[in-house]
Amino acid sequence: MQQPYVFVINSLVGGGAERVMARILCNAADHAGAHPLHLVLLDIEPPAYEVPGFVTVHQLDTGGSTLKGILGLYRLLSKLRPRACLSFLTRSNMIAVIVCRLLSIRCVISERVHSTSHHGNSIPGRAAKILTRLLYPRADAVIAVSDGIADDLSDNYGVDRDKIITIPNPIDEVSTRQMAAAPTELSVTRPLIVAMGRLVPNKNFSMLIEAFAKSQIKGTLIIMGEGPKRAALTAQIDALSGKGRVQLPGFLANPFAIVASADCYVLPSNGEGFPNGLIEAMILGRPVIATNCHSGPSEILADRPYFEINAVHEAPYGVLVPTNDPGAMAEALQKVLAPGEFGDRSTRALKGAQRYQLGPTVARYFQVLDPERHIEAASPALRQVN
Repeated sequence: MQQPYVFVINSLVGGGAERVMARILCNAADHAGAHPLHLVLLDIEPPAYEVPGFVTVHQLDTGGSTLKGILGLYRLLSKLRPRACLSFLTRSNMIAVIVCRLLSIRCVISERVHSTSHHGNSIPGRAAKILTRLLYPRADAVIAVSDGIADDLSDNYGVDRDKIITIPNPIDEVSTRQMAAAPTELSVTRPLIVAMGRLVPNKNFSMLIEAFAKSQIKGTLIIMGEGPKRAALTAQIDALSGKGRVQLPGFLANPFAIVASADCYVLPSNGEGFPNGLIEAMILGRPVIATNCHSGPSEILADRPYFEINAVHEAPYGVLVPTNDPGAMAEALQKVLAPGEFGDRSTRALKGAQRYQLGPTVARYFQVLDPERHIEAASPALRQVN
């Protein structure tokens, strides 16, 4: 029996990182060879995404505890003795580094967020930064989903730049288009503006709601997702007389039918890693607006690393606006939704989305996970790194 590959994540609850983990596993058979695949879920949460039957799933019950995660993963990996381990998300990454170092297992971690902006300066945020600085440099390799994340880990957390490989998230164009074709019963006033993500402060949907009101666009805003800010956002919508015009339908297993109906897709975040939803909207030919947050949007829409802007910026594949600036966002909405704008902006978005292909991206994950097996197929850059 070949040694397995083990994948570790907090859970498969609805979210971008969870969707990417499931997407990699669903497309892993051609890359894993004879090595079995195991998925470890640290917490008991209702799954939003399915994984294929050839993946053995281990459900731990850590209750969000890092210590329980270390003990549970140590017991499991002591039995499995995997060839390599790949983890997603900060807590899973920290747990995986500790356990893999104790057991001398190759450890690859994947950072999905810009750590400095994501963790902030609260006490838990400062603690997370300290642990990132202590543990991340001890991984064998770190996959960053954007160059902005890679630079942040190198500059601020002591991760050797030669250990960091930037791999954008894999986007399943075929599946996205199939899901987008599903029937949906939408009765809204046009134009339709769509956004999606967890209802948490960093996604800054409150700014988008304010900007929508400022724009005085006589249309509908739908924000898909669930999270702790729902009550505050609902109160804001009521205060701005947006009831009915701003809708919060919650987390949807298939958001793409609604995205495909949109006249514009908006990402209002204060910080991102690599926003999957932005590219998925581009795949569906939607004109896009994004805040120019660290990191991801400028790489996706302008094809360049993060750069400062202080006004609405027309990029090759969409529009960038400064973060936390409802006035600029309102201006961008008016610009993108002006009569006659849709066709050209749709074409540009589609062109930009073609840079992110599923098969080659999944192959690169496995090249980093197991460079000895894949060294001949790896790019010169990967051979140098590994």
